Amino acid sequence: MQSSSARISVSGAVHRQHLENIFSQENFFVVSGLITVLFLILLLVYLNHRKKLVILNTTEELLIAEARYRHLFEQSPISLWEEDLSEVRQYLDQLARQGVTDFHRYFTTHPNLLRLCAEKIRIVEVNARTLDLYETDSVDDLRRLSHFLPEESEWIVKEELVELLQHGKFEITVMNRTFGGRELTIELRAVVAEGYEHTWKKVYVSVVDITEQTKLKKEKEQYEKQLQQTQKLEAIGSLAGGIAHDFNNILSPIMGRAELMLIESKGNPVMREHCQTILEASKRARDLIKQILAFSREVDQEIKPVYLSNVLRDIIQLVRPTLPTTIALEIDIQDDLSPVMADVTQLHQVVMNLVTNAFHAMEEKGGTLAFVLREKILKYQDLSEYTLSPGRYLQLQISDTGHGMDEETLGKIFNPYFSTKARDKGTGLGLAVVHGILRSYGGDIHVQSTVDKGTMFTVYLPVVDICEQNEVQSPRQKQTPMGNGEHILLVDDETAIAEVTGDMLTRLGYKVTVRVSSVEALEAFRNLSSQIDLVITDLTMPQMTGLQLYSKIKKISPSVRVIICTGFSEQLDHRKSVAIGVDAYLNKPVLMEDLAYAVHSVLQ
Repeated sequence: MQSSSARISVSGAVHRQHLENIFSQENFFVVSGLITVLFLILLLVYLNHRKKLVILNTTEELLIAEARYRHLFEQSPISLWEEDLSEVRQYLDQLARQGVTDFHRYFTTHPNLLRLCAEKIRIVEVNARTLDLYETDSVDDLRRLSHFLPEESEWIVKEELVELLQHGKFEITVMNRTFGGRELTIELRAVVAEGYEHTWKKVYVSVVDITEQTKLKKEKEQYEKQLQQTQKLEAIGSLAGGIAHDFNNILSPIMGRAELMLIESKGNPVMREHCQTILEASKRARDLIKQILAFSREVDQEIKPVYLSNVLRDIIQLVRPTLPTTIALEIDIQDDLSPVMADVTQLHQVVMNLVTNAFHAMEEKGGTLAFVLREKILKYQDLSEYTLSPGRYLQLQISDTGHGMDEETLGKIFNPYFSTKARDKGTGLGLAVVHGILRSYGGDIHVQSTVDKGTMFTVYLPVVDICEQNEVQSPRQKQTPMGNGEHILLVDDETAIAEVTGDMLTRLGYKVTVRVSSVEALEAFRNLSSQIDLVITDLTMPQMTGLQLYSKIKKISPSVRVIICTGFSEQLDHRKSVAIGVDAYLNKPVLMEDLAYAVHSVLQ
């Protein structure tokens, strides 16, 4: 029994020990599980906290970025707006599913659908600069792109859609207009926002106003054209000078021989008539060359008393042969008009410009070109339309019966570079230059015009009172002055001119030694310097010019008198010749009477 109890006691102890082991293991797992769960909970709390921090930081960054974008958007000095083209993109995708691949061609052949696309484009947001640019205070005015597109400019939308499909961006320079009517030239750039390539929900657009730059560029081009025109005129002037020199050399012997024949044919009235006709025609040719030179070459201004009636008659004589028979002339010039203070060349420019405008206005249908020149006294009540002072003025009216001008054109005709003519008819500077010239003389110009009836320009120039004796340099005698056998050395490389001038001088009573070479003339002067009273030399000669010959002769005999003649020269004129000490200056062709007075005056 004891042993049995002992076995039971041992067995119970073992069982308890086993149970204690089991319970100790379970406690370990429970504790471990609890710890793990607690760790996981703490980890989740930590991660959630980190996530919240990231979300908060990201949200803050997004808000800062949004604020920065909003600030840049609103404060941008260029026009910015955001477009929504999602409806358009859906429509394009629908067309693509129907088999449309060439949208450029498709919209070209379906302009009504293009206009529909333009109506679908919505402008979501614009900045302040856009409102200023298009001169509006209402954003609603800019909600639809079609509201401020130029008329008949849906092609811009077509180009934008095609470019966005192909490249995701679009650029163009186009003319536009503000809601106030002002014309704009803009550079427009559009780009699809990142992430919206398939929906076009956001398309960012920037617009740069380049109106002033375009205007300056056009003005620069006009200035360059004007510079080219000036260079052409300089070339024409040089060419005209060369032609004038040669033409005057041709005219000189013709006029000279005609004068000599006129003197020698006193008993032959028929011959005298022929000679007189030749002489008059030669004089007209000489005057024509002078006028061509006045228009084609640039000369320094010489403000002096000018008779406008003479200028007007010269111009009428010049343009009469060039007018077609469909244009009639009416001339009404008052006699005995006072002179005006002006530069002759500029007066020619003013009148010729007005005449040219009148001619172009009647070129197609013909009409009447009228000139009226009067002296008029302007009083205070007459000056409401002019920037003039009361006083005496010459009033020149040049009118035509051409196509006329409307009020809008009349308001622009004196603006530089404004022109109603075709490209090959002028530069648009004419009337602006005319206005400037007249204002510089204390004058003014006014224009009246009626469409399909004609135009009349009225020019006012203040008159000047001068003493008659100041205009006449030296009163000429009734009879041509004759020589007393004075010895003249005549030098001209043109044999015909040398011979006829020599014959004139001989008939006038002078002894003449003729040379056709400046080198030979210098040698002759060395041999005859004590006998020579006067040297008459051409200016333009080979080997040695007239001025070079003059210089060498003066070194040999400082007291000898010298007259220089030329057909044309930009290097020497009457004023310059006096400045360098030349005794007289004559322009070819020289009339026998002018030659006689010049020689007599120098010798006396």
